Amino acid sequence: MSNRENREQIPTEYNEEQTQRTLRKQDNVQGEQRNKTISDFPQAAALGQVLKDLDFPADKNAIVRFVEQSNRPEGREVLPLVQKIDERQYQNVSEVAEAARLVQ
Repeated sequence: MSNRENREQIPTEYNEEQTQRTLRKQDNVQGEQRNKTISDFPQAAALGQVLKDLDFPADKNAIVRFVEQSNRPEGREVLPLVQKIDERQYQNVSEVAEAARLVQ
């Protein structure tokens, strides 16, 4: 798989409808149902991109500093999200996304 194909699989505002169709198809597959729902695909993807190189576990202050120092364009978009998370230790990006209410 090329890098271009990989990028197209990341949910953004440009492919949100395609992502929703894929999720609906997955809901009809027999077996265990997914137990997480992403409430904002573009912001969840942006958060993942910005935090992918952060060493976890990390507390809120470390996460906010990491985002503030990020050179990624998504940094400005996700900074308000991480500033609102609770003061605690986070083990991974998924926990941060849940705390930011991007994943339920």
